[in-house]
Amino acid sequence: MELRHILGNTYAAMGVGATMGLYRLNDRDVVLIDTGIRQKDRADLDAMIEENGFAVRGIFASHAHYDHCGSTAYLRRRWNAQTAAQIIEAGIAATAESYRANYSFATYEECRTYFAQEFFPTDVLIGTEDDSVSFCGADFGILQLPGHTAGQIGIVTPDNVAYVADCVIGPSALAGSRLLTSMDIATDLKSKASLRELSCKAYILAHHDVTEDIRPIVDMNIAAVHRMTGEILDTLEDGMTSDQWRITYAGAMGFRTANAFKLGVIRRNFSSFVVYLEERGQIGVEWHACTKHYFHR
Repeated sequence: MELRHILGNTYAAMGVGATMGLYRLNDRDVVLIDTGIRQKDRADLDAMIEENGFAVRGIFASHAHYDHCGSTAYLRRRWNAQTAAQIIEAGIAATAESYRANYSFATYEECRTYFAQEFFPTDVLIGTEDDSVSFCGADFGILQLPGHTAGQIGIVTPDNVAYVADCVIGPSALAGSRLLTSMDIATDLKSKASLRELSCKAYILAHHDVTEDIRPIVDMNIAAVHRMTGEILDTLEDGMTSDQWRITYAGAMGFRTANAFKLGVIRRNFSSFVVYLEERGQIGVEWHACTKHYFHR
């Protein structure tokens, strides 16, 4: 795993599954910002920590998604490290079953299977209005970035480098994404736009990018949301149910997967776009036989 120096004591750990932040408290002690995907990143993250002689003293969790918390519990136990998370995501991460708040398509039993190693206790709770926190003896800025999940946060290191989690993704990740993940698209768009107002010296994106100017990436991400919204609306035939609409859209976009988890993610993300279209007044809803049917407006 490449440990890329960004500025001062701030680094980016470039994993296969995700990019994580790392802040050096001193020559040995470090704070991690997210821990990547367990299956793809844990072995390399472990090796990087060992090779550099680091001791993990703290771990920020930006939000309770499996590709951000894959080794949080493991590293907390191994190093007796503290964890910090926003209060909403801390509740979701508390048990395997509570992960269902971010993965509502899965049953409780499936959550126990999928997230048996991803859940963790939170030692330091970050409030929904907090903009800073003292953690492991250092002062970090907190960016409230809800939308992607209900309580996602970004973290600004003492070097004024911002880890923006999944609020925006880099050009290569964006090019490969056909349906962005967002629990609340209207809120997510506001969080994305808020990043334009920052004046940090560098920005670490969770999915494989580091930049000194985040504004073009913000614009690309917002444009992608609007493009995807239009693509979904274009596949609606008046009177369709949600299932009919989603199946038509998936066929038009060429989705090809039989993986139950991936299919669940598609269904969840598609539903968020439908809600967004309804909120914007671009579609109408009629109920027939306890089922929603959608129409253009």
